[in-house]
Amino acid sequence: MSHPSSLEGRLIALSKQTGGIRPIVVGFMLRRLASKCANSRSLARLAPSFSPTQLGVGIPGGCEAAIHSARRFLESMPKDNVVVQLDFSNAFNSLHRLDMLQTMVNTVPELFPFCHSAYAKPSLLFYGQYTILSQEGPQQGDPIGPLLFCNMIQPLLASLTAVLRLGFMDDLTLEGSQQAVAEDVAVIMKAEADMGLKLNTSKCELITHPGCCATDPTLLSFPQIPVTEAELLGAPLFTGATLDAAWSRRCDDLARAIQRLTSIGAQDALILLRASFSAPLEFNICCDAPPQSTILPFNVSMNF
Repeated sequence: MSHPSSLEGRLIALSKQTGGIRPIVVGFMLRRLASKCANSRSLARLAPSFSPTQLGVGIPGGCEAAIHSARRFLESMPKDNVVVQLDFSNAFNSLHRLDMLQTMVNTVPELFPFCHSAYAKPSLLFYGQYTILSQEGPQQGDPIGPLLFCNMIQPLLASLTAVLRLGFMDDLTLEGSQQAVAEDVAVIMKAEADMGLKLNTSKCELITHPGCCATDPTLLSFPQIPVTEAELLGAPLFTGATLDAAWSRRCDDLARAIQRLTSIGAQDALILLRASFSAPLEFNICCDAPPQSTILPFNVSMNF
């Protein structure tokens, strides 16, 4: 076996809220610095080609743009049209590295030597007393990882024909006629094996108006959600029970965070509060004012 690459790092296993493990690699300082520089240079070249279909990298406010776009499309969506939200299983860690590197040759060839040195060979990850060999996909935690992933799937996303095509890294949203959306899903399923990806049909969603009956077998295999309960990237798109439940969860999260932050220094707590807890996504996407009870955690946290 060939010698491992220099892309080594400490592996951290984070629990997902929906279950499962998210492996995050904390690389060594000099390697992360080099990746940040490479990422900054690549974004300047690739961001124009990503927009408006891929909003996950290089697009300031891309998350909010995706949410607002999806909501406006759903508000005016014809009764017989549908929306699908596609989820891939372990997407980052499944992408074929050789194809990922070849895509960099085609788009940003001057950065290929750096990416090749990092990903052409397996790399060692250290988890406690264990050493794990990383052989597929960009590492989650590598500053240039999201760009490598999005650059790889961008040609596929651009080839689709649905009226609305939104990508936020590995989260894809399609809206249009049932035929167009079904054909695009078939294209994705045909291409995913070549890329190393696999749709997780249990987490994909079909969003429809009441009374709309899907006929495509693949679309019917997805859990069906009414428009009024639609979410995108964890953010409810409309007022109602789904938004109320999200407000309740965020308030519980903030209350729990405030209690725990008292156990650390005030300055550190303030930095964490401002950077991580003060503006949950759902608080930014709805124009309606929140109930007064949901404002209280902010007042308490700011006085912490």
